[in-house]
Amino acid sequence: PAVALIVMWVGITWMSMVEGGQCSMVGLPPVNRELYKESHPITYKICSLGHKGDNLDRYLMGRQFMVIFINFTISLCGAPLAGAEALGLPDWIQSI
Repeated sequence: PAVALIVMWVGITWMSMVEGGQCSMVGLPPVNRELYKESHPITYKICSLGHKGDNLDRYLMGRQFMVIFINFTISLCGAPLAGAEALGLPDWIQSI
């Protein structure tokens, strides 16, 4: 259970980074990259590569497969153990 808990939280953290990266990659194309070239050089390099040609579409497609993998992993690691009771609730509520 301890390893599953650690893997679950690593997955949740990873998912937040994936979602934040996707928001940035989709939201930044209309912004002139020269505005943040000096202040955020890593972002400038990533966006220069990611916004070239059809790279953004390919990134989004690959990201979807990664999101599915991460979500299944989080779900498996966060599933209750057999015979576990949640907060002492009746069986019919726990079966929902």
